[in-house]
Amino acid sequence: MGQGTRRGTLRGGSTILAGGVLAAACAPQGAPAGAPQGGARRAAPYTVRVQVWGDVQDKPVYDNILEDFNAAHTDIKMENDHLPQGQDYYQKFAANLAAGTSADLVYFQGWMWPEYAAKDALQPLDDLAGRDKWTTPWPNDEAYDLQTRFRSKRYLSPSNTGTMLVYYAKEYFDKAGIAYPKEGWTYQEFQDLTVKLTRQLDGRQVYGYEWNTGYNRQTPWLRMAGGLEWDRIAEPRKALWTAASVVDALQYQLYDAPYKLGVSPQQAQLAADPSYNRIQFGGTAMKMEGPWFLPQMWGPQARREGGTQYDVQLLPTGRSGKKVHLNLIEGQTLLKSSKDRDAAWEVMKWIAGEQGQQRIAEGGRMCNVPDTIRRLWLPQTRQKYNVANADAFLKAVETGTISTVGPVTVSVLDRDAAVATTLNEIRDGKATAKDAMERLQPKIQQVLDTYWATQPASK
Repeated sequence: MGQGTRRGTLRGGSTILAGGVLAAACAPQGAPAGAPQGGARRAAPYTVRVQVWGDVQDKPVYDNILEDFNAAHTDIKMENDHLPQGQDYYQKFAANLAAGTSADLVYFQGWMWPEYAAKDALQPLDDLAGRDKWTTPWPNDEAYDLQTRFRSKRYLSPSNTGTMLVYYAKEYFDKAGIAYPKEGWTYQEFQDLTVKLTRQLDGRQVYGYEWNTGYNRQTPWLRMAGGLEWDRIAEPRKALWTAASVVDALQYQLYDAPYKLGVSPQQAQLAADPSYNRIQFGGTAMKMEGPWFLPQMWGPQARREGGTQYDVQLLPTGRSGKKVHLNLIEGQTLLKSSKDRDAAWEVMKWIAGEQGQQRIAEGGRMCNVPDTIRRLWLPQTRQKYNVANADAFLKAVETGTISTVGPVTVSVLDRDAAVATTLNEIRDGKATAKDAMERLQPKIQQVLDTYWATQPASK
């Protein structure tokens, strides 16, 4: 099984299907109807159904990919099954899987699919990739391996990625006479800046920093000191949430910053005035976000009239002396139930290849690998979103991580161990991080123990 050392999930799927129903839904339905790579043509065109998000950003991208692919092929056609983004998307997938009506290819976030690989619903890609000598979407990188492999087998073909950086509003640095963050800044310097940037300006309160809620977005901060909240990222066996580095990070991010130091807005303030106390509305000076946040800062969708003069910087360096960034990897999986896996494989390769990645970049999402990010995404992103240091998104790939991967997903942890609820108690000022983690630790360990009790001893 693949194991992580330092790098890690935003959300995880948690739907558990009965073994008999799932086995029936996932059983192969006949041999492939044709051969790719110049082999015999199909007797009749095969339509590859692709389940994908139907949100305002992804729908036109995948409709353009469909148009391009269908214009270039005669015996394979692509058809998009657009579903609403969010948890309902995965619930719909689970329902389709149980009913035997799944699409051939399904778009997954890299931390959402392993439970279905464990249930034998997904087709490993190793043999197909080896046959075609195709390795395009798989750099030699830990974050990619963690989110595309399960127990040494490759299942996900990345179509887009997203690293998370510190966004900062230049005006507040300028008014305070403070230099913008530099690439080599430290966590202590970051904390000092949050104090210096918090002030009254033009009759309104401006905070130095807007924190993120939930486990997933805490991951870089948790690991800046060099430790992990698990014994390993892929299918962990032990929870280490009471470690000093974890407690210290959560205490600052969720409790000290808003309640003790007053450098961040409190949750009650965010709820009371959702259109001010956030960086995109002008209420804070710094915030950790990903490339999907760019349109809120600049361009026709900017939340402030005329946009915000801003830039981005790599996250600060913690006590470990190393930087840690989330690198969220998303893409297509191939269902074992596909009636023509070779046809589905051709569509998968097209999306991850040059033609598909051109469309991904045009739509604004960060491309799938460093090469396409650099060539296709960065040039237009700098201009479109007025972000001078856009290269930082690419640099962050080198130190990318993900919270945890495996059938015990973040959603399972939220549901069965109350991780989100417990973190919210710190966020709401109801508990210190130390007290909260001492209560949370045994709950998480119980979830892990219960999972491992069902697994073969060799795993």
